[in-house]
Amino acid sequence: MVKVHKQIFKSTGFVILAILVFLALPYSKQIQIAQIPLKTGGSVSADFGDVIIVPGCGCNPGRGTEERLNLASSIYQLKKRKVILSEGSCFPHERKDFIDRMTKEWKIDLEDIIWDTLSLSTQDNIKNSQILAKEYGCENAILCTSPFHQMRCGILMLKHWDGEFKIAKMPKELLEMEKEQVYIEQRGRTLKDEYWKSLYEIMFFFSS
Repeated sequence: MVKVHKQIFKSTGFVILAILVFLALPYSKQIQIAQIPLKTGGSVSADFGDVIIVPGCGCNPGRGTEERLNLASSIYQLKKRKVILSEGSCFPHERKDFIDRMTKEWKIDLEDIIWDTLSLSTQDNIKNSQILAKEYGCENAILCTSPFHQMRCGILMLKHWDGEFKIAKMPKELLEMEKEQVYIEQRGRTLKDEYWKSLYEIMFFFSS
C-alpha cells in the first residue's frame, strides 16, 4: 500500500512538473506542442478509397475549408473518386460561384461531387456522409480536414462509418489558416475547443 501511494505521488509530481514546464514555454511553442495529439492524419495510397469526405465546407468557404479542399483536390488528382461536400446555408448564386471554384480552382469534376445539403455540424457531416456514400455505392473513405480537426473527426468516423477509412495528412504547403492573422490569434481557443469536443465524443462514444 505504501509503495502504491509513493507511485501515485511520484506520477502526480511528474504531471505537475510537465504542466509547469509547458506553461513556462513561449506561447508559440505551447501552440506547436498542443497541436501534436490532434494531428492523426497519415499517408494515403493512391489506390485507396472510393470517396473523399470534406467536413465543413459551405458555399462561401473560409481559410479552414479552403485548406481542406486543397488536400481533397491533391488526392483527387491522383485518382478520381466521389467527393462529398457540405453546402451549409447556400443561396443559388453562391452555389454557382462555388461550383465554378470547385471545377476551375480545385479541379474536381462536377459529376463526382455529392452534395450534402443537411449538415450543420461535424457530426452531421460524418453521419450524412455515411448515408450518401451508401446511396452511391461507396465503402472506403478518405477524410480531408485541417490538422487540429483530425482527432475529433477520427472519433466520429469510428462511431458512424461502416467501411474502412483513412485520414489524410495535411502537407504544410496546403495550409491556409496560417496566412491570416485572425486565425493565428485564435489558435489557442480553437485548440481548447477541439480538445473539449474530442473528450465529449469519447465520453459519449456509444450513444447514438
